[in-house]
Amino acid sequence: MTIEHLAKHFPGQIALDDVDLEIAAGQIHALVGQNGSGKSTLIKCLAGYHEPTGDAPATFAPPSGGSAVRFDLAGGAAVDRVGIRFVHQDLALVDGMSAAENLALGSGFTTARMGRIRWSAEVARAEAALSDLGFADFDVRLPVGALTPAQKTAVAIARAVAESDDPAKSNVRLLILDEPTASLPGDDVVRLFTALEQLKARGVAILYVSHHLDEIFRIADVVTVLRDGRRVATKPIAELDHGSLIELMIGREMAAVERPPVSITESSRALVVRGLEGGTVRRLDLDVRAGEIVGVAGITGSGREDVVGLIIGQTPSASGSVSVGGQPVPPYRPRAGIAAGMASLPGDRKRLGIVPLLPVADNITLGNVEGHWRRGRLDRNAELHEAREWVERLSIITAGVLAPIGVLSGGNQQKALFARALRMAPGLLVLDEPTHGIDVGAKADIHELLDHAAADGAAVLVATTDTEELVRLTHRVVVMRGGEAVAELSGADLTVASIEHAQLAPEEAIV
Repeated sequence: MTIEHLAKHFPGQIALDDVDLEIAAGQIHALVGQNGSGKSTLIKCLAGYHEPTGDAPATFAPPSGGSAVRFDLAGGAAVDRVGIRFVHQDLALVDGMSAAENLALGSGFTTARMGRIRWSAEVARAEAALSDLGFADFDVRLPVGALTPAQKTAVAIARAVAESDDPAKSNVRLLILDEPTASLPGDDVVRLFTALEQLKARGVAILYVSHHLDEIFRIADVVTVLRDGRRVATKPIAELDHGSLIELMIGREMAAVERPPVSITESSRALVVRGLEGGTVRRLDLDVRAGEIVGVAGITGSGREDVVGLIIGQTPSASGSVSVGGQPVPPYRPRAGIAAGMASLPGDRKRLGIVPLLPVADNITLGNVEGHWRRGRLDRNAELHEAREWVERLSIITAGVLAPIGVLSGGNQQKALFARALRMAPGLLVLDEPTHGIDVGAKADIHELLDHAAADGAAVLVATTDTEELVRLTHRVVVMRGGEAVAELSGADLTVASIEHAQLAPEEAIV
């Protein structure tokens, strides 16, 4: 596929500016860039969701050779006809329907006379499509809601590429994947990559959109970099390393995003957790000192995903105790934790963090506006003034503090949530996946915020599946498996390899 001079203008914003893109058959082509670089807009233009500004010639070369076919990006019908398929980050599966039914939603149900669905044929077709991708280990008659994240992703990909009983006869020529590993643990990422390699071997072109640079270097043949709506580079991945790719993405030297060293001293314990149980967690003991950044690692189902909810009072606990700054915090009482000096950031930013339609200012001050009351009324000017100070301090990119926060990039939304937390001057920050779904530049900014918070005396607890982030950011990492803390890593023992090993083989981990 070749696209030339693709542009998309919104009122007051140029989202894409004269972008050219060429993707070859049998190639995995990565698309990278910071939040706000134009990746999402480009994908939406390809899908027909956005109509390009001006003429954007798009052509598709038929697999058998011959003249290239020109098609119109405005509207999805032509895109579908030439064989372009999409797997979006939210997957768009129906949890209450089986995997076989979800596949049929894409290609249509097989029917017999009188219009009756041939369920045995649907099951066989789904099994063949998933087996072709290396996912033949589950019953396709199960509801999708009961499947693992990796199995759900496989169903979404199979639905996109399977159009007949023989997967090899599929008309799909280009598969576009938007953050396909966002909810996958490391071992399932490997399975997904195997499936993509199989599609590549069949001649399918793959456009792979991801923030995870380690994945790009493992799977991609070519990478295109967008910055500020422009294509700044298209290169074979073999010609780049992590540092040079990041420099292309952010437009500055790699040294500018390196985490500065942080020294800590022995001090009072800001967080004390003893015998905490609830959800998937069994008897967790944990201390975090003032000025210290502690990580919590673990694969899906290890208990890691419930640690933050239990500590902040979002998830009910069965037993155990939590103390913040020496004050006991009753279970399932978020207000008590806040009163004791705890602030938190949820892992699901869009559902539990921001209020999309409210202005940036309101999202920043949402936690506490008491300081802006004057004679029984809210002093709006004072509130907006404080919000502007936080926007400037945290380098939040926005048209203004009265702009709806929902239009900001993910990284800038996350910075606004940090502003909400930091303005409370917390003694303890508890964070769940703080850099999930944001670009390397915003990630570096958030790491710097956490460094400064710890340097100012705050204790920081970070739960994340990003092992590289844990190594780069934290002083200690507690590894969860089977609901228990099976290892604590620090100093020379704190490496990506040691974390991965402890997650999968705790009986041999360093404790």
